[in-house]
Amino acid sequence: MTKKVLLTEAIHEEGMNIIREAAELEIAADPGEETVIKAIADADALIVRSSKVTSAIIEAGKKLKVIGRHGMGLDNIDLKAADQYGVAVVNTPDANVLSVAEHVLATMLYLCKRLKEVDNALRTGEFDRPGSLPGLVTKLGYTTQELYGKTLGLVGVGKIARRIAEICTKGFDMQVCGYDAYLAPDVIQQAGVEPCGSLEEVFEKADFISVHVPLTPGTRGLIGKKQLDLMKPTAFLINSARGGVVNEDDLYQALKEKSIAGAAVDVFAQEPPGKNHPLFTLDNVVVTPHIAAMTDGALVRMARDVAEGVVSVLRGERPKYLVNPRIWKI
Repeated sequence: MTKKVLLTEAIHEEGMNIIREAAELEIAADPGEETVIKAIADADALIVRSSKVTSAIIEAGKKLKVIGRHGMGLDNIDLKAADQYGVAVVNTPDANVLSVAEHVLATMLYLCKRLKEVDNALRTGEFDRPGSLPGLVTKLGYTTQELYGKTLGLVGVGKIARRIAEICTKGFDMQVCGYDAYLAPDVIQQAGVEPCGSLEEVFEKADFISVHVPLTPGTRGLIGKKQLDLMKPTAFLINSARGGVVNEDDLYQALKEKSIAGAAVDVFAQEPPGKNHPLFTLDNVVVTPHIAAMTDGALVRMARDVAEGVVSVLRGERPKYLVNPRIWKI
């Protein structure tokens, strides 16, 4: 009997072609819970991007054998329910490492070179006065920072963080320190990162702080006023991990009061964020729509990896990126 794979949203054609060779493919009308529940009754597999896979959806999938996460994070999937119903979960942990690392580097440069501010100042005529442009840059207070010699602090030292550390040390001669509650100091050191004894030490030492932890009950609200108050007034915070890890109200206050120099925010506690989000009113923050992994290469790799993982399970083969091996009995 032909297997059926339900997608809540389309993925790159390369991934969908892999599925079509092994199963019937259906794309839901929308990724909402009610729509997916109606469509999943006869599906053997479900593939999602960032939409929620609730216990109600998993329970409704009477034939469901595998859930594929098009991406790395798993906070949108009810893993407890997946375990309860014996449903395998696969993701794509290697696919977006390069793309997110590049995004973090891009935002670091964007912030320290003050591109948003100087672009706006030039366009609005602030430099339309006597004097040379370099002289006016100094006079008007628009000088910028170099990455050279600065310290990058990592909150979490996984694959993406390690790639960023490598680029920063080799490409910009930066110092890199980091804290990871689940890694021994010697493991962090082997990655070329100076281990910090606490999260707070990272915030005290770094000129740029980049967040790289998943959203779990233990990391929700991990970064708030206590940590932000430890930052240098010249330091920047970059969050391309998950919105709920950083307390957005506390970040807003720190940016508004200019107790820190700026921030780059790619992820939000509520996605998509409302158009009146407080962070959108500030000039010292760059906001992007969860775009760090949305590159040409990463989209192909994520689609291919999730499709291959799902098809492997449907064939009775153990997938490469199995999230919940405790349920695997084949």
